[in-house]
Amino acid sequence: MERPAAASGQQAENDAAAPVRRFAVIVGEPAGGSACRIEAPGRLLRVWSLLQATHEQIEHGALPSEGMPLLQRQLQAIRRELENTVSPPLAAELRRIAPPRDEAPSAASLRIECAVLTSWTSSLTMQMLSTLGAAWISRTPKRRSDCSAHVPPTSAFRSFGRGRG
Repeated sequence: MERPAAASGQQAENDAAAPVRRFAVIVGEPAGGSACRIEAPGRLLRVWSLLQATHEQIEHGALPSEGMPLLQRQLQAIRRELENTVSPPLAAELRRIAPPRDEAPSAASLRIECAVLTSWTSSLTMQMLSTLGAAWISRTPKRRSDCSAHVPPTSAFRSFGRGRG
């Protein structure tokens, strides 16, 4: 169903006037000066998922020569997404450990590049999720003062595969 032109125009004005909410995750040790920012955590998770699928696909199947330019473009696009997702120091680290290529690489070098990108992104994703988990635990009140480990309330996990609520 289409909205009237006036309503959609008004919605566009409201969207333009609304402040953009940004959410970044700090990973590393801020005291030691090695902390870096993940500017778009959701984007990092999507890129990580895409890299995992790409890595599995090229590891379990033959890589035909006609598919190599497509894979090279896909890896270049993933690299750009990663560089736009993280802070400049992390982007520089990515360029250092997996420098971009202009020449036509072999199937083996594409597999290696994909493995390096997958490994780096997996490590960063795990650091981000660990940081988010620690922040969540530190903000959640404990049920008993003598607990050495925090068990989250079950209501927080109702939507995760149990069919409740």
